[in-house]
Amino acid sequence: MQTANRLLLSLDPADYDVLSRSMRPMTFKAGVVLYEPEAPIDWVYFPEEGLISLLSVMLSGVAVETAVVGREGGVGFLEAAGAGVIFSRALVQVDLLALRVPAEAYIAAYDASASLRRKVGSHVELSLAEARQTLACQTHHSHEQRLAWWLLECQDRTGGGPTLPLKQDFLASMLGVQRSTVSQVASVLKADGLIDYTRGVIQILDRPGLEKRACECYATTQHFRGMIETHAGGAT
Repeated sequence: MQTANRLLLSLDPADYDVLSRSMRPMTFKAGVVLYEPEAPIDWVYFPEEGLISLLSVMLSGVAVETAVVGREGGVGFLEAAGAGVIFSRALVQVDLLALRVPAEAYIAAYDASASLRRKVGSHVELSLAEARQTLACQTHHSHEQRLAWWLLECQDRTGGGPTLPLKQDFLASMLGVQRSTVSQVASVLKADGLIDYTRGVIQILDRPGLEKRACECYATTQHFRGMIETHAGGAT
């Protein structure tokens, strides 16, 4: 079975072959909840197209986005090999095509293969580096720079197409700002010809220009990825 998922592509052929025996393509519309907090992991998802938001749910019921997962990674593969439960809400943010593996089959493959464990470890390392970079970014960079960074990340993680169906609520949660702030910043990028933005759909018109407008964090995280891929011996 062919895949565009970077984590799966990074695996040794023997490891991928084992997982592919239980792997099935699945589609989900935006708004579908794959997991609620403290739910047991019964499936592992590896996105091919689309985006999954991971949200931390407060006691008040307010949900704050803490990560976005696309074709660079997966959902449930860390938790399945650990406590077996997920502590975030996993919400389909952009219509999803994913390869789904039963947790039992994934755990068996993980336990049997040192090379699979190393590749998963490399992905964890990259995720931690990106999370730390995001914390630093929130302190030191403008809303405009950060929005440009995350639009580039979303384009990369959904497959590289210029059209991104991203609502203001999602962008506000991603940046930790009010919807009105997203509207103001997006208007600036639109006026400069970098994006078009109407009714929850963003069209990236000038990617090189958007890269110049983004903060250093986009290039930094790409550098992290390259270093880890070189060390791990493949794409992660």
